[in-house]
Amino acid sequence: MFNPTEIIFAVTTACNLHCPHCFVNREPNNLSADEAIQFLESVHNSTNSSIEKVGFSGGEPFLTIPFLCDVIKASIDMDFMFDRIMTNGDWWKNEDDLKTSLQRVYDAGYDGKIGLSYDNFHGQNEDRIVTFIKNVWEIFGTDALEIQSVNSTSTLPSISKKLKSLSERLNLGYEENISDSGRGIASLSDEGHFIPAYIQTESYQADDPRAFRDSTWFREDYCESMGQLLFIHATGDIAPCCGFANESQPLLIGKVTDTFDAVLEKAGRNRMVKICYEEGLSKQATLLKKKGKLPGKTSDACTLCDLLCRQGGMERP
Repeated sequence: MFNPTEIIFAVTTACNLHCPHCFVNREPNNLSADEAIQFLESVHNSTNSSIEKVGFSGGEPFLTIPFLCDVIKASIDMDFMFDRIMTNGDWWKNEDDLKTSLQRVYDAGYDGKIGLSYDNFHGQNEDRIVTFIKNVWEIFGTDALEIQSVNSTSTLPSISKKLKSLSERLNLGYEENISDSGRGIASLSDEGHFIPAYIQTESYQADDPRAFRDSTWFREDYCESMGQLLFIHATGDIAPCCGFANESQPLLIGKVTDTFDAVLEKAGRNRMVKICYEEGLSKQATLLKKKGKLPGKTSDACTLCDLLCRQGGMERP
């Protein structure tokens, strides 16, 4: 069943980087802090809510410091906890700008994780990422940061090489456990510092020639890996997950100007929500295969979800 426990605010579509694997619509949009806070109030006042945490994504959320500070303060007033702020770590003009921005977020009361997207796709300068990490350590603590990486299966260098180099620059030890599929976890650490790095493989939209070319299917988890959450886009649209297909119309379940109870009611009537969280996407794969509408296998549930959204209608037994 769909029972969200977290809200992720995609604060803005603005970003200083242009990563080839990013699926965010780059039309200029910024979420209103007042509307975000009003929605949080409706969550806080609802007897149906299981929401415990608030997180931030983008675009690049650190380009909208006032939004972050206002919503962080309001979240604390309403007793919400924090998950993470996802960032590319490379948005700052100079180190003074970096220190000031991080300090403002810390002073607003933020005590969640800083999630750094770092891999060959983002193409950040390693010197700047080292500076970013050291400043996060100084202000938020030496266990406040985690890394999210996409491991390319193309001709790009292995993510291991990039993470090892970063660990050497930070004078940290390095360990990894990465499967043959390219997914896994690594750690950059010493006695006083710890950075986990969570490694996923590249996702492909359903119309990409590389989609549906895997040898095995994804493991059915009823979209728990995408989180029991509400993802609020910079446009104000609300989706039930953080997967890359979450801008598709069939997955939208309301607006930030709606109340939480209204969004939950719409989610209960949404066919895609029922498929993802109750019936399971693998059941759709079986139905599509029987009807000759499946182009192949995919180990990424979001790719199949994207295919269903593009079709505009889901198969029924």
